Amino acid sequence: MVKAIRVHEVGGPEVLKWEDVEIGEPKEGEIRVKNKAVGLNFIDVYFRKGSAKAPVMPFTPGMEAVGVVAAVGSGVTGTKVGDLVAYAGFPMGSYTEEQILPADKVVPVPSTVDPLVAASVMLKGMTAQYLVRRCFKVEPGHTILVHAAAGGVGSLLCQWANALGATVIGTVSTKEKAAQAKEDGCHHVVIYKDEDFVARVNEITSGKGVEVVYDAVGKDTFQGSLACLKFRGYLVSYGQSSGMPDPLPLPALGVKSLFLTRPSLMQYTATREELLESAGDVFANIASGVLRVRVNHTYPLSKSAQAHSDLENRKTTGSVVLIPDSAQQPAVRALSVSAAAAAATMVKAIRVHELGGPEVFLTLLCMEAVGEVIAVGPGLSGRKVGDIVAYAGNPMGSYAEEQILPAEKVVPVPSSLGPVVAASVMLKGMTAQFLVRRCFKVKPGHTVLVHAAAGGVGSLLCQWANALGATVIGTVSTKEKAAQAKDDGCHHVIVYKEEDFVSRVSEITSGKGVEVVYDSVGKDTFQGSLACLKTCGYMVNFGQSSGIPDPVPLPALGVKSLFLTRPSLMHYTATREELLEAAGEVFAGVASGFLRVRVNHTYPLSQAAQAHADLEGRKTTGSVVLIPDYIKQ
Repeated sequence: MVKAIRVHEVGGPEVLKWEDVEIGEPKEGEIRVKNKAVGLNFIDVYFRKGSAKAPVMPFTPGMEAVGVVAAVGSGVTGTKVGDLVAYAGFPMGSYTEEQILPADKVVPVPSTVDPLVAASVMLKGMTAQYLVRRCFKVEPGHTILVHAAAGGVGSLLCQWANALGATVIGTVSTKEKAAQAKEDGCHHVVIYKDEDFVARVNEITSGKGVEVVYDAVGKDTFQGSLACLKFRGYLVSYGQSSGMPDPLPLPALGVKSLFLTRPSLMQYTATREELLESAGDVFANIASGVLRVRVNHTYPLSKSAQAHSDLENRKTTGSVVLIPDSAQQPAVRALSVSAAAAAATMVKAIRVHELGGPEVFLTLLCMEAVGEVIAVGPGLSGRKVGDIVAYAGNPMGSYAEEQILPAEKVVPVPSSLGPVVAASVMLKGMTAQFLVRRCFKVKPGHTVLVHAAAGGVGSLLCQWANALGATVIGTVSTKEKAAQAKDDGCHHVIVYKEEDFVSRVSEITSGKGVEVVYDSVGKDTFQGSLACLKTCGYMVNFGQSSGIPDPVPLPALGVKSLFLTRPSLMHYTATREELLEAAGEVFAGVASGFLRVRVNHTYPLSQAAQAHADLEGRKTTGSVVLIPDYIKQ
């Protein structure tokens, strides 16, 4: 029997009860650890209050601790009695004097790292590690925004991002916390109670915005965080201390082609190798001095209720550590290993017993054209009368025999491409290009799902992804379109009217899911697309032929640490250089033969109404081109 904190019902700090608990002996693959220090984190508060659901009731909270191995079950290798080890994450239950853990969930604590520091930094440190190194890779030159910059994770994020060469903006609630954030590497600190952080970030970045926002606050900062992002920026919502944000309409991402994710440490340390790499990275940066850990507050484990109250009322800064009442504070290393090995089977722990219209691609028709330059404005260089040029996007107005265009919006058409092919592929081709080359970079070994695989963009996506070495799964509505999708490089084609695409994708991938879904259908496929993704997969919603999906609640992404984006070609070809690069890759792909363009339907420009009707009625496949009536067909 040991002492532990138990929760029998959800609620305030008072539901944390100090009780005797029986833990038994370790089974095969398990170890028993006598805890020396227990980290306190906001996730513990969420479970106690019921905003996160505990697996059982009653339960022992806590997801981070350091201790000495007291007993080892059969089959365990690499870990022995007397080893100092740390763990973070699941199984929950570290608010206890001793606990049983799977041996593959603990990591060795280096002798260079104090156990008290290790206990305080495991969960927060590995969270910071995957946020800046994997979820969004911070690089020199980036500008980032960190909310709660003086908090446990926030402090480490600021230090780590600074060390990686980023400009760091942090938000805090008080001048005292602002001083700490500055010391932790924030170049700019915003006291959000004194000034509007959105306006301040806009001022600091000269209106450009930041590449990424790391937001642990949630409801109170969510909309402002979106406003702070630059085009194609990432909102990484990894906590919600102020409450869960409202479900997000997809157009809120589409305004700037933003990415949204609700990541979880558990999914970024799912394998033993990932766990060891993450913890090793954290410990190495502490040992080298890159990361400074502040253990500003310690409480006896039996006083967990007071620690929770102080944390929720923002009376703490840095890390908070709970010390088992039977342990010496803070001389953890002085513990006798032989005493630990002979410890009784009762320990003290905190326990919780209760909770306190169709994708018509009109843009293909009115925002895309190829023609001959017949006049140039004054001061123009690089274009001349007689050049064959193409354009796609704004300004709208290509349903015309002639039109006036900004010179920087057109690109030269290679002589190897016919005008009809070039006109049919500009918008669709550049869309496919940014989707597979920039929005989510398809690589050899990836498995991708493409909805509407026989459509204009879908066809090119399948061909391009196949050429990049991916396994391509496509969905179509008919057997005829299935044949085309196969011809375009789909390894697996699903006729969605005849079989459930979610079940079929699960079967094809042996339950693993796909790295990315390219979805232009929208409402009808959205939930199924999320279900098809593997952990940390990307949902790229670039159209909504069946309607706009319902607003997305963050937990729908958090289940698998998914990324969601609603991208726009305009945001990926904003500069002249980006436009030329995108068009150049498309034209090169067509010229080399790895992209085949099907111009299956041409109509006189005067018959645009019929072309629209056929397109909306799904009577077309491949590309549709309108030919000005003065040109003989």
